Amino acid sequence: MILIEDHPREALVSTYIDRYQLFIIDESAFLKTIPNGKMECYLNMEGSFQRFEENTNLFQPSGQSGFLPAGNKVTLIKIPNRLVCLNIKLNLKILSLSLFENLLTQWQARTINELIAESDQQLIINSVDINKPSFDSKLIDSVLANSLSNATSNLEILKLLDFIENQLNSEFKVAKLADHMNMSSKTLERFTKTKFRLSPKELWNVVRFESTTSHLKKSDANKLIEALSFGFYDQSHFSKECKRITGYSPKSFFSKLKLETNDIIFEE
Repeated sequence: MILIEDHPREALVSTYIDRYQLFIIDESAFLKTIPNGKMECYLNMEGSFQRFEENTNLFQPSGQSGFLPAGNKVTLIKIPNRLVCLNIKLNLKILSLSLFENLLTQWQARTINELIAESDQQLIINSVDINKPSFDSKLIDSVLANSLSNATSNLEILKLLDFIENQLNSEFKVAKLADHMNMSSKTLERFTKTKFRLSPKELWNVVRFESTTSHLKKSDANKLIEALSFGFYDQSHFSKECKRITGYSPKSFFSKLKLETNDIIFEE
């Protein structure tokens, strides 16, 4: 099981793209994706995976490429056999772009051709060296910059997400968030439900938990104590939030994060 990660270096791309990931998994496996305020754009080069759908209670095949939505629930993924997959993590800010306005509700019908032209997909695939392993992040930067530069932005979405990211160490108050957005609390509720399929508090909690775990994954310090700097009241508050989001205590959760990323747990 191999994971190679890299980050965009082009300024425009880094606004909307969190990182690039190359997964090489040689045998069948189950994994859980932890809510992280990110959407996924994937391109399978070998094999495929299946995503568990709660509404049908079945695993649905991924296809060769596509998008996966962001949410506030753990998702179970089944990998039947060998998988080589290039994954692009999209920040929530990408929902501000006209190109992706309805991505969260229409993700199953969307193709990645809207973000990466078919000819460019082949260029990216050809740049992947499975034996090394490695991929050309500069090439991906260039391809994405070309697509993103042609899209217009919803400034209200950017304003909301910037405010949340800069206020994560403070207590959540919907009135404070609504005031910043020049909206009533009810209008803000409708806005976040429409744009993110989450309430303002759910959105805040998902963004905060991802930011917290991303930092703590890289830290050797006491994780419960360090979590307090991200706006949790006390250690019990962080423990309860971790259990609610992931289903695990913080100790168990971090022990299961075998890969570099902070949002994937492999199950036995």
